[in-house]
Amino acid sequence: MLLSLANKFKSVYRNEFIRNVLTLMTGSALGQGLALLLSPVLTRLFTPEDFSAFEQYALLLSVFTVVITGRYEFAILHPDDKEDARHIAALAMRTALKICGVMLLVLLILPGTIASFLHQQELKWWLWTLPFALFAIAIFNTTNFWFSREKEFKVAATSKMLYSFTGEPVKLATGFLNTGTAGLIIGTLAGHFIAAWYSWKKFVASESKRFTNLSKAKLKSLASEHADYPRYAVWGGILNNLAQWAHVAIFTVFYGEKAIIPIGMIALSRRIFFNPLGILSTSYGQVFYQKISEIKSAVMLRNFYLSNLFRFLIFSGVLVFMVQILPDDSLGIIFGEAWTGALPYLQVLSYWYALNFVIGTLSFIFYRLQLQWLTLAADIFHFVIVIVAFWFARYTQQDEMGAIRMMVIAKVLYLILNGLVVIAFLQRNCRLEKLNQS
Repeated sequence: MLLSLANKFKSVYRNEFIRNVLTLMTGSALGQGLALLLSPVLTRLFTPEDFSAFEQYALLLSVFTVVITGRYEFAILHPDDKEDARHIAALAMRTALKICGVMLLVLLILPGTIASFLHQQELKWWLWTLPFALFAIAIFNTTNFWFSREKEFKVAATSKMLYSFTGEPVKLATGFLNTGTAGLIIGTLAGHFIAAWYSWKKFVASESKRFTNLSKAKLKSLASEHADYPRYAVWGGILNNLAQWAHVAIFTVFYGEKAIIPIGMIALSRRIFFNPLGILSTSYGQVFYQKISEIKSAVMLRNFYLSNLFRFLIFSGVLVFMVQILPDDSLGIIFGEAWTGALPYLQVLSYWYALNFVIGTLSFIFYRLQLQWLTLAADIFHFVIVIVAFWFARYTQQDEMGAIRMMVIAKVLYLILNGLVVIAFLQRNCRLEKLNQS
């Protein structure tokens, strides 16, 4: 029996797609495992208010991540010619350098104004670090897609592991020094810098030309050829991330300082449920994108998408059920008395987190179908429906928890429609393929 299981495992592992997913997931799982292991300690060293302020820093980091490279890194997988791919990678990094430079000037001039808008004055002293963190993320993202093209997924896996193995211990150390929100920011910066350093080191070792001897004409031509990424994907990404972080961006506008504690509770929910799923989603999605880039048949593409969709729906449904049956005081026992009230937030948010994992993991299908314009339309709808949900909660005088429920209902509706639209386009392509063959 053991020999049979061993042979079955070997046959599964020989599947290139599964092997690449496992490679990425191993590094990610180790890093996220450390983050989860240290969470009960960190939640005793940092208060809900500390995590709330850090969520607002993370919001800015998340939103501007989709801007800095113009999303050109997604195009690295498209060209057959490696030299074209190198020029696209250089284009992404040049764009990041320019945008981060402009951001640094703005944040040095207006830190107080931005911090006041966020109701977090202590962020005033740390906003200037955002461009440096963003440039590190740009290096990681660009080289990550480069190595995905080369099917060298170990680099990304190691980078993600280094991010957590550096950042989480730094947070722990600064927590013992009572640094407050600053400690969470410093740990995050350290993680991004180490991950970027390692990724860049591997890129330099594998690509002797690096970003030298570039053709200006080729850069201009490729920028024009892939202009849909900055034209549609950037703006769609901003709106999508604002909607994803609506509990910070819009919640704060509507509820002011009353939103600070709920944001802290949501931050814990994100850390223990959303982030682990996000790591899995990113790892699988990266290999998924590389795989679907190779599939030419519309029927095979549809079937591959649907098989992954149903598999993830079952997995996420089990996770939601497990969250709903947790004992009332479970989070307080694990993470400290200050976090006892976090469970109702987690139970409501789990529906969004789980479905977001399913649809988000497979969202690269839009780029494979060359539907960047549709992603922008979907992200606009996502942003609008979330704002309407918060406005409705405010208009009907619901409390903070009521606003979160409305937000989750809006997000679940958006995600269901997102999946249905993808299936409709995949079916359309199958019909067109059949007509062309007849």
